[in-house]
Amino acid sequence: MEAVKEFAVACLLALGLTTPVQAVRELRGQGPSGAYYRIAVPDGWTPGGSLVLYQHGLNFSPDSDPGLGPLRDIALEQGYAIAASGFSSRGWALLRAVDENKELLDIFRRDVGNPGELVPFGGSMGGLIALKIAEDRELNPLVKSALALCPPVAASRAWDRGLDVRLAYDVVCADINRGQLKTGAEPYPWAYNLDDIPADLDDLQFDPDVRSALLSVTVCTGITLPQNIRTNGMRERLARLQRITGIQDERFLLTNIAYSTFVLSDVLRAPDKMGGRNPFGNLGARYADSDLDSRIRRAAGQPAAGVEFNWHSDYRGDIGAAKILSLHTSGDELVIPQHQYVLRQKTPATQLVSAVVRETAPSHCGFSEAEGLAAWEALRRWKNGGAKPTVAQLQQNCLGVAAAADCRFDDSYVPATFDSIVPPRTPPLQVDGRFNGSWFDPARSGEGIALEVLNGGRAIVYFFTYSPAGGATPQAWLLGDGKVVPGGIAFDTVYHRPSLPGGGAVSPNPTDWGRLFIGFSDCNRGELRWEGAPGWGRKTVPITRLTALKGLGCDGNGSAPAQASGSWFDPGRGGSGFHVEQLDGNRFLVMYYGAPGSSDFVGWASGVATGDLAAGVNLDLATVTGPVFGDAFDPAAVVNHPGALSLQIRLGCVSGTATLTQAGGTPVALNLQRLTIPNGIAACKSN
Repeated sequence: MEAVKEFAVACLLALGLTTPVQAVRELRGQGPSGAYYRIAVPDGWTPGGSLVLYQHGLNFSPDSDPGLGPLRDIALEQGYAIAASGFSSRGWALLRAVDENKELLDIFRRDVGNPGELVPFGGSMGGLIALKIAEDRELNPLVKSALALCPPVAASRAWDRGLDVRLAYDVVCADINRGQLKTGAEPYPWAYNLDDIPADLDDLQFDPDVRSALLSVTVCTGITLPQNIRTNGMRERLARLQRITGIQDERFLLTNIAYSTFVLSDVLRAPDKMGGRNPFGNLGARYADSDLDSRIRRAAGQPAAGVEFNWHSDYRGDIGAAKILSLHTSGDELVIPQHQYVLRQKTPATQLVSAVVRETAPSHCGFSEAEGLAAWEALRRWKNGGAKPTVAQLQQNCLGVAAAADCRFDDSYVPATFDSIVPPRTPPLQVDGRFNGSWFDPARSGEGIALEVLNGGRAIVYFFTYSPAGGATPQAWLLGDGKVVPGGIAFDTVYHRPSLPGGGAVSPNPTDWGRLFIGFSDCNRGELRWEGAPGWGRKTVPITRLTALKGLGCDGNGSAPAQASGSWFDPGRGGSGFHVEQLDGNRFLVMYYGAPGSSDFVGWASGVATGDLAAGVNLDLATVTGPVFGDAFDPAAVVNHPGALSLQIRLGCVSGTATLTQAGGTPVALNLQRLTIPNGIAACKSN
């Protein structure tokens, strides 16, 4: 949908939008991430005004001069400012796109002013990015609405389909001389090596270089040849591939093969994306072609990689009060209309208008100007207090400015389920209270995480570790506030010496540190991925369960009576607190952390004892020094300091007391309050 100014102005007049054309100031530049940006501001825009954040679709060439989208002229004439990022990475930009929109917003605030409202808008991959902006916890308060055209909302399932296309092709064309696609390095031979992806690819739908790069597909199937020179074998293999994939349009089939080779491989191997960590797999998928089902390669994704990729890529529906209007074309065989089924499942009906236009010839995002304008105007009225529009009203409004051929909204269209088109995989683990406890990498003994899965799909993680520089403060601890997702937990916000989100101990200097992702292979094993602040690095390590809460764990039924497990703190001593685990056999684990200014002890310490916490117990806490964080971690450098702290502690259901004494120091009295109750533990009714 390309904007044509003359047509846009005519549509404005027909809609009664007679705002005079205004002077426009444009700003261009490059942000700290390396992403180029463009901003357009109409004369008269003042701080507190509205800002459209335009998101472009997927392309495979660097975008050093981003456009402002098909609604540029109309939105500017209506008084909106518009800003767009070209993104710093080619292809699938979701791993960085939301952060780069935040960077763009910071630039806009610095150079123009603080907007009072954000309106994310985009098509295809850009439509998904618009939705991801709407559900970002930092940006959401400014987002009243979003316009998403043909968005691949079930992104991880879309890439399931891409993997299926690639692996199915490998079976169908396995025995054809020069008909095989290139293979890459093990253990992922189905992914091209980066230097095998042509550098001159641009638009994967229409780029003639795609045909050249995929010459082997023509050798096997004859797909780019005239019908009269295709062999019978070519026709049979092409027809079989179309049956297997469900892609009937030959142009769309070639485009899907391009995505499943070049883009999927770039996602897997590019250092600015997954860097060789595999989020893709097809274990458990059952294909209708029995021969294919028995011969197709089976790939297994890595747990933490899957959680990380899906967190950045999938729409979850956490949009607050934002209103969403989304369109799809019925014949789209690249981003299939079944994505609208998923969008309808994940978005409250009162906040969503999902419409499909009925096509006679298939297209990807092939909306008419009138359809796009009708959607934009309907969204504007709705977000500004008007009634939620219906699909029939979209059609009526469209017909008010264009001929019937340009208005194809179909309120009878009901998209099928995604699983009816793409074979489902083995379902990921559902993470609940059984996963509460402490976890560590046996090769990195001396550091580890304490995990609290909470009710409402939230989780807290404590990462007890060391400074990357060692020195006078050799210990470090991180605290993450996360969301439970299929197969694991995403901690999108992690702090170094933090305050607990929503209340609790407030550190004098909380620092936004980075992200953690946990993916589970089963109830006792998984992976931990960290992406830290400068100097902390990025790494994935295996983790193994160390403890489980009493009554929970892998053999439990997911429920336990009220107990002391959870987080505790003294509101009067910011930056310090306790993580407590009630274990089997009347044992318990206590992890204590103290920040500068909160106590005489700076660091973390732990201890295990047996007794009745409700009656009060005494125990010694040991601290650990020696290693440094990251790749240079050496478990042989661990030095234990038993008896570094002594603790007297009594915990009721919601409050308690403690006396903490550092060796040779003065006792510190603490009045404790419960901060968290882990999932699976009965709620407290009294102290």
